[in-house]
Amino acid sequence: MVFYFMTNIASHFNRQFILFSLSIIALLQTSMAFSFAPIDNIALSTLGGFDAKFSTIEKVNSIEGQQAIGEVNIKSGENYSINLPFNVQRIHYHVKNGSLIKKGATVASVEGYEVAHFFEEYTLAKKLLAVSENNFQANKKYAENNIIKNAEWVAITKTYFEAKLNFEHLHHQMTFLHQDENGQVTLISPKAGIVKTSMYSSNRLLGMPAFDLIDPSAIQVKISLPTLNISSLSHLQVSANCQLTINSVEDIVSKYHQTLWASPSKGSECKLTLGEIITVTPIQKFNGYSVNKSAIFEFENNNYLAIKSDKDLAIINVNLLGEKYDHYYFTSTHPLKDKSLEGEKALTSSVSILQGHLLNLGAE
Repeated sequence: MVFYFMTNIASHFNRQFILFSLSIIALLQTSMAFSFAPIDNIALSTLGGFDAKFSTIEKVNSIEGQQAIGEVNIKSGENYSINLPFNVQRIHYHVKNGSLIKKGATVASVEGYEVAHFFEEYTLAKKLLAVSENNFQANKKYAENNIIKNAEWVAITKTYFEAKLNFEHLHHQMTFLHQDENGQVTLISPKAGIVKTSMYSSNRLLGMPAFDLIDPSAIQVKISLPTLNISSLSHLQVSANCQLTINSVEDIVSKYHQTLWASPSKGSECKLTLGEIITVTPIQKFNGYSVNKSAIFEFENNNYLAIKSDKDLAIINVNLLGEKYDHYYFTSTHPLKDKSLEGEKALTSSVSILQGHLLNLGAE
């Protein structure tokens, strides 16, 4: 049920992203599809006795995209796995799943028929190595002086190195095992990290994961975004205090989407929990402007705004590329006097009077 619910949410956001992307393309294509001729300045007096109020145009370097779902996760292979060196009938964890532990912390107690046998095997392997090494050292001089046969020396050497490799293998596994005076065996963390316990079955078998350790710095947010939007992506916003920096983008495209990985930006206060599902807002790079919606009007299938220029109104063609609250985001193909529109005053009242005047001019 939870998976079905999350799948529906993800599907909803994906559809919204596609619609958002397609709307941008449509707006761009619409603005290019219709030809228009520059409109001469219009005197402010054309508005008659109606009020002329203005809003300041602001420069915008980024805009918010459609929200998406992110999953707090790690990349494949980033986990450090501790596997069981023997079959276990019972395992009891002493730490909470997902908790941050230090090196040497006791993670779990284990019980089973083969647990005590493993320690006996380790002790015997240590003794066998000592005997093999003594035999190897004792016959080394004889081999150098050709006193013993070559085949005999090869057999002695093989026995020694096999015993050495077997002991080193068991000794490595002993680094995360501890047995107290009562014979109780516990699993010890070989390094610091976030512990992730495995729940594969009630009876744990040799070689199966007992727990994983995850470096906190390896935790990232995994997000799927439309390929169309990724090239202009600046960063991701989770909250006012949490911003994510894009670390990598996977080169595989699936259903017009690509997977990207992001982590908290320097100075951000992000409290991310492994496995958590969060909502992120893509922040797209944008070289344009923002103006109050009431400043925009349509004339002959194109969008315009009127800029105050001394005692006149300069009519500027604009391309609308998004909106937020009571403002439109736009670019302009005809900047006023080839300069930036930043700080210019756009007419926001009596716009319908101006629009009517333009329609009358067109009728003439």
